[in-house]
Amino acid sequence: MAKPKITFVPHAGQLKAWNSDKRIVAMIAGSGGGKSLLGSFWLLREIQKHPKDSFMAVAPTYTMLVRNLMPYIQNLLEPYGAYYRTNEKVWYLPEGGRVIMGSADNPLSLEGAHVRAAWLDEAGQMDGLVWDVVRRRTAFYQGRILITTTPYFWNWIKTEVYDKWASGEDEDIEVITFDSKTNPYFPIEEFERLRATMPDWKFKMFYEAQWTRPSGLVYADFREDVNLVQPFDIPSDWRRYIGVDFGFNNPCAAVWVAVDRETDTWYVYREYKKKGKTAQEFATEISNISYDEFIYKIYGDPSSPQSLKELRKYFQGAVSPADNKVLDGIGAVTVRIRNGSLKIFANLDGLLDELKSYRWKMSNDTMYDEPVKENDHLLDALRYVVYSTYKSNNIRKIPVPKPMGW
Repeated sequence: MAKPKITFVPHAGQLKAWNSDKRIVAMIAGSGGGKSLLGSFWLLREIQKHPKDSFMAVAPTYTMLVRNLMPYIQNLLEPYGAYYRTNEKVWYLPEGGRVIMGSADNPLSLEGAHVRAAWLDEAGQMDGLVWDVVRRRTAFYQGRILITTTPYFWNWIKTEVYDKWASGEDEDIEVITFDSKTNPYFPIEEFERLRATMPDWKFKMFYEAQWTRPSGLVYADFREDVNLVQPFDIPSDWRRYIGVDFGFNNPCAAVWVAVDRETDTWYVYREYKKKGKTAQEFATEISNISYDEFIYKIYGDPSSPQSLKELRKYFQGAVSPADNKVLDGIGAVTVRIRNGSLKIFANLDGLLDELKSYRWKMSNDTMYDEPVKENDHLLDALRYVVYSTYKSNNIRKIPVPKPMGW
């Protein structure tokens, strides 16, 4: 039986992404620009090239997978002759291939299969761990990846995809950007109303797809020319600390900090961030990573006493619950960022990703004394070390420097 003919007429922005022959295509567009529609047809075209192989479609959360991504996939794959098994979250194709439906809130669920192509929808809402997993899953076949997203905020999309394309560092990447009104169905009057009523930075990101720094970054004082250094061998006599943030569904995170006490300069030289690790597994891995180092002190999340107990099995006498005052801790980190005494190794992509997106809660133009709790686990671990050390030196109160325009 012949498959029904499906017609796709892309607008100018979609057409550029459709015609790209690069291995990694990122369509970074304004809200309502037609990203998901293009993504579904792009994936179908890749399926038709290799109908017996595996593919992947990923949404930021399971809810978004069901509500947003699934209807686009279903509209194309059911007429194609595919059927869906809900318990497996897999579409089975008539020629023997399959499409794995995944959500970025559980990156480990994406492991296992080698895929010919992967589509990440609204990837700007995904953790950088997902990018690592998808690159591994496509590596065997040198499979293609399509990213469709609005910028949202500075994260791995900016540093690992957009910047590498813009600089010419990675010739496998092509980025296509366009604003919401490039979609001929997006109402111009609404576009102009939003321009007139939204904060400028937010409108440029969400509707013009421009990379602007969000207002209200917590660590807005971080400067690459001051706080970033190339990796080097840490002298053996420098004092070393580890900050630890526990998790399972949320990532376990740790940062290693070495202190040059002659200059009072702190160097963050290593990071760890993984989901799905038990307290025992996490403690074992931290110990193995640090096997040839003398760790002076480990400060861990005080809300997880059992996890601290697991660490003590490997680091006797060194493990203490961190002081978890959020605003005071942010203040302590900010002071060191501002005076240049906090340095971060340039290869710590996870920590740098978090620094560029960690922001204060906002409502319209009002900024609140509370950071947004997302993509912050390495920064929490860093805060534990810096502020707990301040406290151990009897510094009672660290003022929280307010961002410009507070």
